[in-house]
Amino acid sequence: MSQAENPENQRLRLINHLKLIEDLWQKLYYVKWNAKSFAMLARLAQDMAKNQPGGGDDSLSNLVAQLEQHVKNCLAVDGVPREPDRQRLTALIDALRHLLVVPGGHGSSDEPRTRPLLAPQPEVFVISPEEKPLLVTKLEDSSYRVRHINNLTEAEERLNDRAPSAIILDVDFPEGAEAATALIANLRAQVGLRSPVLFLAERNDMAARLEAVQAGSAAYFNKPLNHDEVLMTLRELLLPQTSEGYYRVLIINDRPTEAWEMAGALEEEGITPRVLIQPLQVLQDIERFRPDLLLIDLDIKEISGTELTRVIAQHREYDILPMILLCFPSDTAHYLMNLDAPGASVLAKPVPTSHLCWEVKQRLRRARSLRVKLGGLTDNDAVSGLYNRGRFVLMLERAIETLGLRAKSLAVVFIMIDNLRTIRDSAGVAMADEVVGQAASRLRRILTHEQPAARFSDAIFTVLIPNLLGEPLLKLVRRLRDALETGFYKVGDQALLLRTNIGIALATDHSQDHLMLIQRADSACGLAREAKGERIHLHLPLAAPKPEQEVSSRGRMINQVREIVEHERLWLVFQPVASMRGDANERYEVLLRLRDNEGQELVPGNVFGVIHNHELGVTLDRWVIEQSIAMLKQRQSTTTLFIKLLPVTLKDRTLGGWLRERLTQAGVEPHLIVFEVAESVAEHGMRDMFGFLGGIKQLGCGFCLDRFGRGVDSLAMLKNLGADYVKLDMYFVNNLARDPSKQAQLRALVENLELLGASTIVGGVEDVKAMPVLWSLGIDLIQGFFLQQPYREMSYDFAGAAF
Repeated sequence: MSQAENPENQRLRLINHLKLIEDLWQKLYYVKWNAKSFAMLARLAQDMAKNQPGGGDDSLSNLVAQLEQHVKNCLAVDGVPREPDRQRLTALIDALRHLLVVPGGHGSSDEPRTRPLLAPQPEVFVISPEEKPLLVTKLEDSSYRVRHINNLTEAEERLNDRAPSAIILDVDFPEGAEAATALIANLRAQVGLRSPVLFLAERNDMAARLEAVQAGSAAYFNKPLNHDEVLMTLRELLLPQTSEGYYRVLIINDRPTEAWEMAGALEEEGITPRVLIQPLQVLQDIERFRPDLLLIDLDIKEISGTELTRVIAQHREYDILPMILLCFPSDTAHYLMNLDAPGASVLAKPVPTSHLCWEVKQRLRRARSLRVKLGGLTDNDAVSGLYNRGRFVLMLERAIETLGLRAKSLAVVFIMIDNLRTIRDSAGVAMADEVVGQAASRLRRILTHEQPAARFSDAIFTVLIPNLLGEPLLKLVRRLRDALETGFYKVGDQALLLRTNIGIALATDHSQDHLMLIQRADSACGLAREAKGERIHLHLPLAAPKPEQEVSSRGRMINQVREIVEHERLWLVFQPVASMRGDANERYEVLLRLRDNEGQELVPGNVFGVIHNHELGVTLDRWVIEQSIAMLKQRQSTTTLFIKLLPVTLKDRTLGGWLRERLTQAGVEPHLIVFEVAESVAEHGMRDMFGFLGGIKQLGCGFCLDRFGRGVDSLAMLKNLGADYVKLDMYFVNNLARDPSKQAQLRALVENLELLGASTIVGGVEDVKAMPVLWSLGIDLIQGFFLQQPYREMSYDFAGAAF
């Protein structure tokens, strides 16, 4: 009998096996897809599962089993696996590598591959004659360690003692600007002060700026200060000190001797190089190495250097990477005329080593600074400094894709500042923004780097919290609430307090939909607002029913809805539908919400999926219509309400008479109500649709065809039904700004809709990127979280927010 294998040898064998799988998957993903090679990967995963030692780590066994099963499932589908499946496979491989290669260690960052990784809390000296400059508070809120010095003598002593990460010098001291400027010039000459110095001054003339440069200034700001501009410049100047693994350059050259000579020269300059001899693996190496710059020799043999450069420039994740391209002098004119690579520069070979290093360093500094600015604009909210909604949704999607691997659970926390609108109305927008910035700083002091926070909307912060459940999760949330609500927010001569409502939604399975998770957290936040006590509500996920339980589960849902209606535990929320054509008329979509006897809000999709053809559906639809008519009666302004109907209501032949009676009693104009029916529902019940439309159109109500454009013949159906509005399917919105083919498809559809006289609505608009595209394509109306989340009040400012 052979002796049992050493555990360390077993681990090394599994690591080697995983490396084979990872290398093959990287080539399939980044270089070239091949079905036979993917079948080989499936066999490797199967072998890894068979050769795994028994009695070992349960988490390792579970991951290996998941990898084998996932690859098997992907193989069963003909062709390339879908993107979510590819992402899941990558996440499984990453999790196994983390478990095998770095046991007990820290995982790799999930930040975008080419963003700088910053170390925390640089120290900044603020030398200013003012007692407590506002800039000091701003710096502290941004997590800098700040020492304020208000006289030049102390400043000289402190700077002789030690040099901080940066110095901000207000030169307008009583002793004169010359004395303050001379202080820096003398310290640079005597003790070799190297810290970057930012000058602040009342003067803005050329002579003052020149004196600052001669003293060694790194930046110059004229008063009154734009504090955000100062903070952004400071962050750029501190990048060399705060970045980990600061500069990385990927050298792509199939002549090893030449490539390693360049790598050696860059290494001597403090730059981390990596040499790639096989150009076809460039995407794979960019993903692994995360370079700040590419140094590409265009005279490679395996592939055209021009084509390689275009491939990189056309890749959405790497298109902002700067490139330095090397070629022979005789080819320079050709490349300058024909090579289209934004952000690239061309150097003729042979390049003197000193010149190459200088050019690389200059490009690196400019590129890093530009990337920080772009990152701040695209990923961050300008007021709070936290991530913005788009970035948060992307992080949530990625977190759910890897759920069950490193993170076993994920909590989405919605924190609503309940009285922010009151502060804005009474004190003004600037003061409200200052309060939001201070609140964000309080959140940052408590949350770790693994708990990212974002400003999701005007008055809502969101936080992602992995691996916390039950009481530990609630304890952290209470800390966040206490931090936001305890202590005054001092703005000018005012001292303000905040009141918050907090909703929490949990995910424990990667199959859960990220938008549904956001909806649950939002609903929980609404319930917290109505609750007494601590105003924190945790939405508990319901366990998925087994097949044999489905019938009884449906029965329980029907009974539950019947009880909700009986005890009136239901309410309406409203989401604005805004014009893109300058029309300030008020329009809202009406949405129904229900709560069970324990105070938990039910997921609307779960309810409507059960009762869509049950008599209770008619009851709910009539309740919504009746409440909407009552609210229209109370409205002083003319408002149009869009009301979704369930399929069972279309069969109700008494609806027309009942509706006429309600409208007449309330004195509400019928055209202020627009009924929405999904295209798929209409398609499968045309006879019911004609009967329904005859009734509502005779009254004068409007009709909207919902989720339009994905049917067998959508335009033909529209001609038959004659809708006043068409709400396009969400397919058209997803990734619209980056998909020219979808834009062309949508443009053609909108032109046909205009000919048929139907106004177009696009729902699900989440960020500003799609707005100019939608406007240029002729879309009439938009709806979505970009405008406002659903609220109980119809309070959207249509006139002030007209597009």
